[in-house]
Amino acid sequence: MAICLPQCVWAAFWANVDQAPFHSELSDGPDSGSAVWTTASDGVKLRVGAWPGGAGGTVLIFNGRTEYIEKYGRVARDFAAQGLATATCDWRGQGMSDRVATDRHVGHVYDFADYQKDVAAFLDAVR
Repeated sequence: MAICLPQCVWAAFWANVDQAPFHSELSDGPDSGSAVWTTASDGVKLRVGAWPGGAGGTVLIFNGRTEYIEKYGRVARDFAAQGLATATCDWRGQGMSDRVATDRHVGHVYDFADYQKDVAAFLDAVR
């Protein structure tokens, strides 16, 4: 799922944030791609990625299970060609974000509302 917002204030996105690993060689996206860490209200650490640029607005990608930021590099490239920036995140239990299960290969949440906490943190990170 993707939604489009007016152009985010990217300077705020990068100011005073903890840089996270970003594998540009896997993403095949625009050169502007990068990632930062943010924290959900319950303390779960999430990785947020973005490909800034584009005066037409920002597309937020809400990816599916077993997905990770870099998988959307080519999509970001297509949006950039249309003048749009792109942002997405690794949900809890996915990609490089924290897991609540002890087995790193298990993406688990206790309650679906946990994802709502992730959405709030994601939106806070890119506003």
